[in-house]
Amino acid sequence: MPVSSHSKNKGLKDKINQKLAEISGDFLGAVTPDRQELLPKEYDLSPHTEYKRYGSTHYGVMIPDLPEPYRYLSWASVIGYVGFPITDTEYQISNRGKGDTASLVHGTALSSTEEAFKIYSIIDDIEFSKDPFSVNFKNDTFFKECEDGYLLTTNRDDLQLEVKLKPTKAVTWFAYSPLYKHFSVLMHYEGRMVQKGETVEIQGLCTLESWKAVATSMLKNQLLVKHIQLPVKIFSYQVVNLDENQQLLLAFICYEDKPILTSVYYRHIDGTSSQFNGDVLFEVTKNQTEPQVTPDGYSMNVPDTFKWVAHHNGEKILEIFAEVDTPYCYGLAAGFVSSYKWQGMFKGNDLQGRGYLEFIDRS
Repeated sequence: MPVSSHSKNKGLKDKINQKLAEISGDFLGAVTPDRQELLPKEYDLSPHTEYKRYGSTHYGVMIPDLPEPYRYLSWASVIGYVGFPITDTEYQISNRGKGDTASLVHGTALSSTEEAFKIYSIIDDIEFSKDPFSVNFKNDTFFKECEDGYLLTTNRDDLQLEVKLKPTKAVTWFAYSPLYKHFSVLMHYEGRMVQKGETVEIQGLCTLESWKAVATSMLKNQLLVKHIQLPVKIFSYQVVNLDENQQLLLAFICYEDKPILTSVYYRHIDGTSSQFNGDVLFEVTKNQTEPQVTPDGYSMNVPDTFKWVAHHNGEKILEIFAEVDTPYCYGLAAGFVSSYKWQGMFKGNDLQGRGYLEFIDRS
């Protein structure tokens, strides 16, 4: 059955998993709409390696609407595997284990998996600095703090990039707890990209993401580290720019196939950041005919079409009807990135555009 946030609880197992999904959300600190405005507007990009209580870091820069034929930019890492099916695979694990393994997917609609997906050793290949902050992936690509913002630079055979990011005041929290802190910042970007021999100047709105989290790799028993995964199995994260001032983030994550979180977040360059407080539906209306096969041999059904419907303050505020029109590229943790065209409604106005898609289904 295609993925849906409104799947029915047909039996005892479904009801138990739904309850465990709710408990998991509370345990991980999934942020509810009423908490969103109360959380800090400051954020910390320091990696988990500076803390004893964390075992994983994520950094991501995502652009949903690059000009044709590029469509999107993904720069998304998992540094230290967490212990979920959606984040971990056994493919090209570091000799030191999951705690020393980092993955990065970095590309556009023109990138193949072979070009975009890389695995690194945290100890051997990744360098961090604290003040000013920077993270360097074996000189392939690095992200660093600079005056008035950040600089993302890439120098690979298939992709060269130099983009300046300037933060707005719009900060979104997905999770906030002693075990897991995960945030996003609305950013202006401007720079230049070279791919397939063509140079393009780019500018617009993007998002900067980061988490620090506990991980099973922190356990002393290496047999447990290797074989235990908490059953967080389905995930989708999406970014949509409504125009040059407004952005939506859309998030869906499941314990087994039961939602832990189904949320839509709104941001504006004036610093507004809110989380819709009504019912939210995410539903895959059609899977692609042929599943995608991951490098570790997993056959994964992926969306061909899907929809979002969201309510806020008692009113339907958003409808998105989407069609994935871009090849899927592996490397977002244990799943894929892609891009889609959409049409729909926001606050009563008919709109259309492009969206950035991350999708994982390891159920």
